[in-house]
Amino acid sequence: MAIKYRWVAERLELMIERQIQKGIHKLPTEQELCDRYRVSRQTVRTALKLLEQKGVIAGKQGSGYYITGRSAKPQGNVIGILISSDQEYIYPGVITDIRGILSPAGFTDRIFTTDNSVSREREILLSLLKNPPRGLIVEGSKSALPNPNLDLYRRLMKTGCRIVFLFNYYPALPDCLCVKDDNYYGSTLLVQYLAAQGHREIGGIFKADDMQGVERYQGYMEAMRDLGLPLSDERVFWYGSRELDRLLHSRDTRFLRNMVADCLSGCTAVVCYNDIIAYYLVDELLLAGYELPSGMAITAFDNTYFSNSDILTVTTLSHQPHEMGTRAAEAMIRQLSGQPVSSQEARWKLNLKESTQTQA
Repeated sequence: MAIKYRWVAERLELMIERQIQKGIHKLPTEQELCDRYRVSRQTVRTALKLLEQKGVIAGKQGSGYYITGRSAKPQGNVIGILISSDQEYIYPGVITDIRGILSPAGFTDRIFTTDNSVSREREILLSLLKNPPRGLIVEGSKSALPNPNLDLYRRLMKTGCRIVFLFNYYPALPDCLCVKDDNYYGSTLLVQYLAAQGHREIGGIFKADDMQGVERYQGYMEAMRDLGLPLSDERVFWYGSRELDRLLHSRDTRFLRNMVADCLSGCTAVVCYNDIIAYYLVDELLLAGYELPSGMAITAFDNTYFSNSDILTVTTLSHQPHEMGTRAAEAMIRQLSGQPVSSQEARWKLNLKESTQTQA
């Protein structure tokens, strides 16, 4: 029996790999396995227990055995994480939170940084096709624009690789799960708060090539409209990944200086795409002669260390601690194990700080 049960276990491992690729997560019954491999029920049970010890399957009382999503081969339990950066802003914390869920479940991660570049994203995906991971957690690159790498994502999906998008998604891949911010609600929350403080002339600065920027803009404009506040294209400023890169690596703030001169004249408040923009905007407003916060109320998204400078703390939005990375990792594990899971949006919470005040 010792030889037989190991032989059955090897056959089952091959079956499991095929079933994972097909999205089938329940194993045949013990009797069906006995008939298929022409062995005794005791041999089948011993083989199943061996795979259960490896973490490949899990038994449910009265229901049978189910695939956990893990492979019997350690190298087969890799989850790739494609993300803009692993060193800046929110990303180190998000990666730590993802690892905190994946590791206890028996998965390892590999980090790939795209720098929000579709060409870099393509290089990474081509390399992954040589040895596809069990799954990918992906922050899309320039997600507001058409993406040329959908063919590679589809090829990876055909290998059984599961994909969970984080923060944004590609609409042309509707079958993939997504964990993202409720950006419409976030902008609405900020505009409603500013309006309640007496502001009517509210400017906005948004990122043009990421889905989050487009959604935050739409929430901002719809909230302005619904509150009967003036809608003005001239008070909205757009920037892209190139300007952000120059800001972060060369402290090039010319686009913000232009925004102060071209868009904020006549405004008493502004909604910023995130805390980074708000942080550098404070300096440009002070250089332009604004009194802060009395001359300009500033709001933003993310509630990071950028919102807590010594010069001025910025009213900003946040999620529950560890929420986004944890949700993405949990969605991946549930998907791999065949449990019900759907795309999710995380709601924002308002954090009031020095940068906003009541208007007379």
